[in-house]
Amino acid sequence: METPTPASYYWVQRLGRRLYGRKSQLLDSCRSRHYTTIQEEHYQHHAYHRVPSPQVQDLLRVKTNEHGQLQCRGCDQITYLLRWAEAERRKDPNHKGTSPKRIIHNSYVELDLCARMSNCDACQVLRRALLLDQITGRDAERLRHTDNQWPIQVALDIRPGGDSLLVTIEKGSGIPLFSATVVPSQKPCLAVGKKTKGPSAVSRLRPNFEELRQVVSNCHDNHQCSSRYRWNSRNPSWLLEILDDGKVRVVPGPDHLVPYVVLSYSWGDPTTMPAEEWARIKGASTKTINGVPVAERTNPFPRSILPETMQDAIVITQELDYKYIWIDNVCIPKGTDWDTEASLMHEVYGNAAFTLLASSSTKATEPMLHDRLAWLQEPKPCKLRNHFLYNTQKPLHEVRLDPPASQRAWTLQEERLSPRILYWTGQRWYWSCPEHQTVESSPLDLPSPACTSEDQSWSPPQRFLDVCRIGDFQSIDQEWLDIVEAYTRRDLAHSADRFLAISGLAVRFLEAKMDGGGKTRVSEQYLAGLWREDLARHLSWSVASAVDPRGSHQDVAPSWSWASLPLCVNTKMRHAFRQSPHFQFVGVRQFSSDHTPITPTAALNQQVVTNPRLRSKLAEQQGRTVKQIEIQGRFRRLISENSCAVSWEAIEWKRGDRVGFNFEQFPGRDLHSRNHDDGRIVSKDAHGGEVVGQLDYLVPAGGYFGDKKSDSVALADGEETELMCLELGELAMLLLQRNPGSEETWRRVVIMGIDVAKQWGLCHTQ
Repeated sequence: METPTPASYYWVQRLGRRLYGRKSQLLDSCRSRHYTTIQEEHYQHHAYHRVPSPQVQDLLRVKTNEHGQLQCRGCDQITYLLRWAEAERRKDPNHKGTSPKRIIHNSYVELDLCARMSNCDACQVLRRALLLDQITGRDAERLRHTDNQWPIQVALDIRPGGDSLLVTIEKGSGIPLFSATVVPSQKPCLAVGKKTKGPSAVSRLRPNFEELRQVVSNCHDNHQCSSRYRWNSRNPSWLLEILDDGKVRVVPGPDHLVPYVVLSYSWGDPTTMPAEEWARIKGASTKTINGVPVAERTNPFPRSILPETMQDAIVITQELDYKYIWIDNVCIPKGTDWDTEASLMHEVYGNAAFTLLASSSTKATEPMLHDRLAWLQEPKPCKLRNHFLYNTQKPLHEVRLDPPASQRAWTLQEERLSPRILYWTGQRWYWSCPEHQTVESSPLDLPSPACTSEDQSWSPPQRFLDVCRIGDFQSIDQEWLDIVEAYTRRDLAHSADRFLAISGLAVRFLEAKMDGGGKTRVSEQYLAGLWREDLARHLSWSVASAVDPRGSHQDVAPSWSWASLPLCVNTKMRHAFRQSPHFQFVGVRQFSSDHTPITPTAALNQQVVTNPRLRSKLAEQQGRTVKQIEIQGRFRRLISENSCAVSWEAIEWKRGDRVGFNFEQFPGRDLHSRNHDDGRIVSKDAHGGEVVGQLDYLVPAGGYFGDKKSDSVALADGEETELMCLELGELAMLLLQRNPGSEETWRRVVIMGIDVAKQWGLCHTQ
């Protein structure tokens, strides 16, 4: 029977008063030192204080459907879409496609009101889906922000493997602000129909630590993660000991390995936060006197003086019965040799009980623990038109890619060097170890679908450790390319840390190629972020699109290294590659204090190394200083002397999504062209095919650096004719420009594809 709609909206006001009657008790019980308080405005919606519009009243009206469940007028649109799918499949059993979008509520606030007060079962599922899709606590808060109150739309995507209900909140321009997926299925979940006594509303707002303790304990007791992946039995130099009464203290790492947790988090962007807030984050660091932490840190001090992310990380660590935590800002005291500590990160993360990745916070001053509003109501079966509606678990690879921490360069090696990782999001946690991945679950969740290689932009978190452990050299090399591709997208507070933030991974890479005596089983050598054994492939990296040269780091790394690029650049490292038989690495040019050439190998031989394992650290430190390498291969001009420069528009060919070239206007002529918008460059022989390349840098909008155009790292207009091609592989060549004032050295400017039938001349270059 449908519920009538009184003009005064009396039923909403009455339900609101009933909810308010229990609100004080709920708020009091949730106020604890460990968890943020439910904000009262969460319950104070304008509908309680004024009569809603007729349209709102209509969508909020509920009735009992044929399955005995409450269903609002808005969710009738979902029933319509399910009928539409049935009709389409009757016409074509193999039909696939997406329905038009239909509005079910006018805003998230209205959806929230319907789910909590009208008790519409479908709205509860949709509300939970939108909340669970938000990784950070801030994103969940944005759902209720007044600026984001746009209509809730649904569309049904029909696929042979299963249908999906796509839920979106879009601006008037059609740009999605939020999205989520709900799965309609005619098969009931195993938990459907079982009556289990669920947790109270208050406890559901808190993380399920009991379930998490069991997951962590099972890994430590029954998996081989420790025996296979723990690096050694050494603790970090300093740890933060968790004491009673909300206090902590900095202590030296004990002589024997103790179980400790490592925090991986984002400090935040100092340019977007108040100066005092950034000062508070920096102020959390431990000061030293004569290399020893000050007494204010070695004696017990209240954890409340630390930024919120650190405070909550300590709470989570304590809840899981661990006594020690390692936090970089606190446990690497000021004045410590930062280069040495950075090269030990494979030990810090490899020996930890697990790494706690703060996915729920965008900066160190934000909490990790939030009221988990997705679980405010107990999940229960929802059935519309013979279909059960299920929430899905967000795939782990999406959780890894989305949060702000994944944009920070330092967290890449923190994740890739950690055998066990606890990803902490605003509404649930995820656990990942080499033997098991799981997520804090609801009895009515559907597991996330298996990820395909096309779904994942990066490899699984422990794959690098796994291939290093088994000594699969080819896979190790591929993993490094994957690591670099992920790394170049990320940001750094200090560009001088370009190599430091990846040094732990470089050391682990070298260690994987060493034998028991500390000698490499292959002639491997670290070359400013590249590796000697597969150097031709490593030199064939490219940018997705040419970038602004004003962010170049060629003061940090040479032009042939990806590390010379600006921060936050999408690169392409992985591609089909077969090295040219003519390519050869000759050596490294390094210079000592008296300007005599030396090589990294010679430099290492000058060191007195008592521990063979130190060789990898020294090799990494030496390798990041490499500036010049000598290589040999087939070498020729890119553009012939008779080539004619033409505009890009004159040769570009487009047909819908297809893009190519049309040279009909220039028969029998050598020509070349350059796209100034994205940095593409093309060269064509008169009666042959074309080769297309991707410049690393655009011509800067503000002009060239220095007094001469050749001082810029960007290739100036007209300088294409000076480029020389070095063959790297059958389908790749490196384009080089002579360094100003030098007859012997060249710098990289572009990578190009090449036809193997081209004629080459043999030459020596460096």
